[in-house]
Amino acid sequence: MAKKNSSGNFLGGLTESRKMEIIGILIMAVGGLIGLSILSYHASDYNLIQSLSAESLLSIDRGPALRIQNGLGVVGAYLSHFFVYRLFGYISLLIPIVILFYGWFIFRNRETGQLLWPTAYAIWSMVLISSILGWFNNEYDWYSSVWSGSAGIATARVLQNITGIGSIIILGVLLVTTVLALLDRDLQTTVDTIKGWMADIKTSFAEWQEERRDKKAARQQQREAEAEQKEAEAQQKKVAQRQKAEQQMRSQSSVEKKKPRTQNNQPQEPEPKERTIDEIVEQSQEQDRERLRKQKEEVQSLDQRPRADVEKKKIAEEEDDVDISVYVGEGDEEADAKELDRQNKDKAKEVPKVKYKFPTIDLLDSPPNEGNEVDLEEIKENKRIILDKLKRHKIEIRSINAIVGPTVTLYELDPAPDVKISKIESYANDLKMATAAKGLRIMAPIPGRSAVGIEVPNGARETVFIKSVLNTKKFVESDFELPLAFGKTIENEVFMVDLTKMPHLLIAGATGSGKTVGMNTIITCLLYKCHPDDLKFVMIDPKKIELSLYQKIEEHFLATLPNAEEPIITDTTEAQETLESLTMEMDERYDLLKDGMVRDIRAYNEKFDNGELDEEEGHRHLPYIVVLIDELADLMMTAGKQIEEPIARLAQLARAVGIHLVVATQRPSVNVITGTIKANFPGRIAYQVASKVDSRTILDTGGADQLIGRGDMLFTNGGGMTRIQNAFVSTKEVEEITEFIGHQRGYNKKYELPVNEDESASSGIPDPLDDIDELFEAAAKVIVLHQQGSVSLLQRKLKIGYNRAGRIIDQLFNAGVVGPYQGSTARDVLVDDEEELEQLLDELDEFSR
Repeated sequence: MAKKNSSGNFLGGLTESRKMEIIGILIMAVGGLIGLSILSYHASDYNLIQSLSAESLLSIDRGPALRIQNGLGVVGAYLSHFFVYRLFGYISLLIPIVILFYGWFIFRNRETGQLLWPTAYAIWSMVLISSILGWFNNEYDWYSSVWSGSAGIATARVLQNITGIGSIIILGVLLVTTVLALLDRDLQTTVDTIKGWMADIKTSFAEWQEERRDKKAARQQQREAEAEQKEAEAQQKKVAQRQKAEQQMRSQSSVEKKKPRTQNNQPQEPEPKERTIDEIVEQSQEQDRERLRKQKEEVQSLDQRPRADVEKKKIAEEEDDVDISVYVGEGDEEADAKELDRQNKDKAKEVPKVKYKFPTIDLLDSPPNEGNEVDLEEIKENKRIILDKLKRHKIEIRSINAIVGPTVTLYELDPAPDVKISKIESYANDLKMATAAKGLRIMAPIPGRSAVGIEVPNGARETVFIKSVLNTKKFVESDFELPLAFGKTIENEVFMVDLTKMPHLLIAGATGSGKTVGMNTIITCLLYKCHPDDLKFVMIDPKKIELSLYQKIEEHFLATLPNAEEPIITDTTEAQETLESLTMEMDERYDLLKDGMVRDIRAYNEKFDNGELDEEEGHRHLPYIVVLIDELADLMMTAGKQIEEPIARLAQLARAVGIHLVVATQRPSVNVITGTIKANFPGRIAYQVASKVDSRTILDTGGADQLIGRGDMLFTNGGGMTRIQNAFVSTKEVEEITEFIGHQRGYNKKYELPVNEDESASSGIPDPLDDIDELFEAAAKVIVLHQQGSVSLLQRKLKIGYNRAGRIIDQLFNAGVVGPYQGSTARDVLVDDEEELEQLLDELDEFSR
């Protein structure tokens, strides 16, 4: 079969990519020649070729043809007459440009479907511009008709006959909308952008005018000061001259008359000299400096007390003999309203495989109010209760700092040196009863601080909206591969981590504690920062309703099995099959990293994008895969060890190849979060749980049982514990984001995971082989020659993809050439040499007949 194909036509022996390159070059040549004929158009050429006979054209003597001025000769004269004179004039040059682009895309083996919109836009622009030029040609005859062509003039004349003078208004409106569509197909966005430009220009002009007025006023003041100085100098000269004249008059007096007077009279004390304005100002400045120095000493003494590590506003209150300092976090600096959208637009242009627009920040709800509402009365009352309760137990507190967060207020206590910390911790229930708080948590001591922390819920809780988290410079300017912005800390700062560094995340919490909203927050952060070419999701939702909203982004972000009925996996059997398929994907990726001689997915993709790895050898761009499991307890209850094994394998090995797990459960018991799973999930989130046992199961310590629900959570990544108020994402916001992405054109082929091989296939006499692959025989020879039943071996030797190589391996297994599936280890080869293989293949031919 292969020999017949190779001995066929000329292109039969070439690879598919080489054929496309040849076709692309031919199409570009045609486009270039047509463009040359249009650029070298001369009106006299067509009349000349009408007088030429076929004999003169075919004769060796080119005499008559030499008079043709077109660069493409006689053919060019015909082509240019058709495109320039008959059609749309010189504007017809857009046609060969479009042909050149098609040839280039075919040459580069790109998807020509991307050119449908540019082609339609170019044709429409050509007709519109030629019609506008034809209108002016009909009315004023300003230029030659070759600029609009006969078709453009005819279109303009028909439009004039129908609408009269309104025809030019219609053409003008169409031209404006066409230009706006070139800038952005979303006209409303373009209008908003132009409005922003106009507002910036007005602001800049106003600032320039104000600066000009300031400079003018400064120059006027300088001139007045100089005039006053000159006047003062002139006055001083007059006074000096008058004093000199008086002195000369007194010197003419009698010396004798002057002596007695000087002897009898006592020397007079000099009159007190009047202070000048400069001296008064200098004395006032000295007093201000002295006062500031004293204040600085007081502030420095205050700074020696324990406080938060960020700059905060301070409101000092004194009561009795203990000071309380209230700190309200100022929060992260907000980014510009469209900064995230601008960065995402630039990022989308860098990836040419699919035209994709990131969701805009306008799809998210704006928070109704900004900042924390500080209830000083509540803080002072809690301070009085805490001090009174501890004073009754003879525990001395020197100072208290109150840090107000969205959900709770952290009271930092500075106890006396002789107070035992464990003594304060033992009174947790007493303090909880005294403050009447739903959940009071004591940190004794605060990690990294010489203070004891008491977290008391606020009377009025603040909702942290997802927009206030994503629209910050911290998130917008982040260079994380998979950024997750969970919410805000007690200091009112955005808490953000990189999923690739964790590398897996375990989430637990009781029903209604905010676990599902937390999953939506994670997905939303990734959708706003990651291109679909760099990220894929595998979503497993046994409850069937929590992740169903994300079906709309199937063609962009979801990775599924080839035979999957639904993109969101809800059946336990399908979940098990998908997880085992992910382990196969992980093994294949490790083979690719080994062949590429790199250590992680980031280095591999850089090497592939730089052209150092060949696609024909099975290499490809590897996106990150985030596996989301919404309810692990249900899977463990129905499948048990069969589910635990692939999860544990992925948790142990999948980090380097870009596969990361986010697993959630509402029942954090030891039979759900087993030791094997727990050991490989250093990143953990605990929402409110029912008991201390559940808290210790998920966090290895207590505290999660004292949370107050509705997104209040504790996060740890193997180090300290951080309390965070989870950002809120509504169902309406999720629907709008998925609608925005789902309405865009997706990939022609979804990202498919490797097909899970059937281990229960019967051995012995092989089943009939239907739809046998044409490379079956070649693959069998490669396997027998190398004595290695590996999918990656077939990929490299036969230059095929993973799925096709896997199907061939299945057929070889059914034929008895290789043994059953053995995980990451290559299959055993059951045929020793080529003679035995030939005999087996002959038997298969007879059996199939």
